Amino acid sequence: MKQKVLKPILLLMIGVLMCMIPMLGYFPMSESWFAALCSVKFMPVAAYPVMLATVFNYGGILAAMKYGTMMATTGICVGQYRKMSGNFSPFIAALIASIITVSLEAMDWAMNGMVYRELYGLAPIIMLTWSTTVIFSYFVKKFMWYVPKNTDYFSEMKREQIIKNDGMIRTSMAFKNLAANIQRMSNIEALPEVNMNGTIEQEIEGNLCRGCENGQIQYLERARLNYLWYNKILETREAMAIQLNEMADIMEHYTRPIYEGRKVLFGMEDYVKRKLREKKIVTRKISLCENEKGRFEVRILAKKKKRTEVRAELMEKTLSQALGRKMRMASSQAMELTNEFCEYFFLEEVNFMTISGSARRTREDEDRSGDNFTYMTMDSGQTFMSICDGMGSGRRAQSYSELVIDLLEQLLESGFGESTTLKLINSILLTGNQWQEPAAVDMALIDQYSGICQFLKMGAACTYIKRGNWVECIRSTSLPMGVLDEVDMETITKKLYDGDFVIMISDGIVDSLKCEDKEAAMGRIIMDIDTSSPREMAWEILSKSLEMAEGIPKDDMTVICTGIWDKIQ
Repeated sequence: MKQKVLKPILLLMIGVLMCMIPMLGYFPMSESWFAALCSVKFMPVAAYPVMLATVFNYGGILAAMKYGTMMATTGICVGQYRKMSGNFSPFIAALIASIITVSLEAMDWAMNGMVYRELYGLAPIIMLTWSTTVIFSYFVKKFMWYVPKNTDYFSEMKREQIIKNDGMIRTSMAFKNLAANIQRMSNIEALPEVNMNGTIEQEIEGNLCRGCENGQIQYLERARLNYLWYNKILETREAMAIQLNEMADIMEHYTRPIYEGRKVLFGMEDYVKRKLREKKIVTRKISLCENEKGRFEVRILAKKKKRTEVRAELMEKTLSQALGRKMRMASSQAMELTNEFCEYFFLEEVNFMTISGSARRTREDEDRSGDNFTYMTMDSGQTFMSICDGMGSGRRAQSYSELVIDLLEQLLESGFGESTTLKLINSILLTGNQWQEPAAVDMALIDQYSGICQFLKMGAACTYIKRGNWVECIRSTSLPMGVLDEVDMETITKKLYDGDFVIMISDGIVDSLKCEDKEAAMGRIIMDIDTSSPREMAWEILSKSLEMAEGIPKDDMTVICTGIWDKIQ
């Protein structure tokens, strides 16, 4: 901080000295030094009145008018050049200063009656101004080492990020081309399939020995197996092409400039640093921005001062007061600061809180449930809940549904979008036993900032929203995951309010009800439950479903219940 104050003062003192050095009755060094100061932000504004006063003191009113005009014109021209080019070049600044100096000196000489043949005397002034401006500019640049080359921070960072990610973008395009070629190969090989039956008949007729019936059966069986393997190869290629396309999209997403879709908040770093320093927190780097949703995000490289104890709550409180918005630390961060610099990530506090509860029961004759479920609160300010119902029950169904749930958790927590996540998982299932191991997937993502809930359903049972004595059923007619090459997904969006509940159930719950309209019956059961505890609500739904099934679970039964409430700020 001392250097940032003392260095500009020293530059101003040198400027005063330059205005005190006359040469043949002129002050050419003042113009050169002022042009060099244009490389430092705000320095021309501070130096102009000081240098002008010095010239006036030593040269009088006329000299002050002439050199004041020179310096003002130079500052405006160099400033416009920097604004357009985004950079400062000592050579361009020297050229601008030389042209302005020579123009005004020539006007001065002409007004004093000097003839044109005597204007050759301006040549030394041109050479002196140009050379000294270049030398002074390099000196100022080295002296003020912390001054950035480019004041257009946003554009420069975007430009550097694009160059850095060029290789990733080329790799992404290569993946897309490879996927297109794989699909093209499948289309080419599929063309002869029209004549497959005729080819099989010709082969059978040419190789049968005098009407041998066993030979015909063998050739038909061989042809059937070849056909099945051929289709399996095509399906695997399609799955590979989908995976490559999705990976290419992911790479393109993460190679976008880091400031795209974000509004960087310049000018607040020093204020936040000072507030944290008052709380015995030492910071080295602070990044403040608004994300694409308009929410504050803060990254801080910080440590505590020695012999002090500082917890994360103090940083949250200090940031909230400084920024005027309630902030929270990411859940994965340590709750106490150390003596070493570490990076801490803070996000704007959410407007809603959620609590989840679950209940489950395994099919009567099985020791493992084919249903798997999850609910978690993510740092992005979303609550994620999901049930995956593996086809059938037992160990095999459990393995597939557990795989899907694990992948959902990992990909979503890593920042992948919902659509991309589901496409990747679907392509993985396609490479397995496609027709025998699909999985019904039910997902819900609750935005804790807005209360908007997005439901994504693939072959899943109904999901219910309970609001007081009112219940809404969200149905789906989509196919399970792992059946089609493209994900058959239904997306439904609903607004949730304080005190609402989202109830997600597996097929075993609905199938246990012995009535015609099972979905409506389940809605009445949920409507009659009077509790504010998500866990109790889940257990009551399971208990009443078992009662209607005479206490015998014919299928795996799973219930997840999530409640949403206004968060007390």
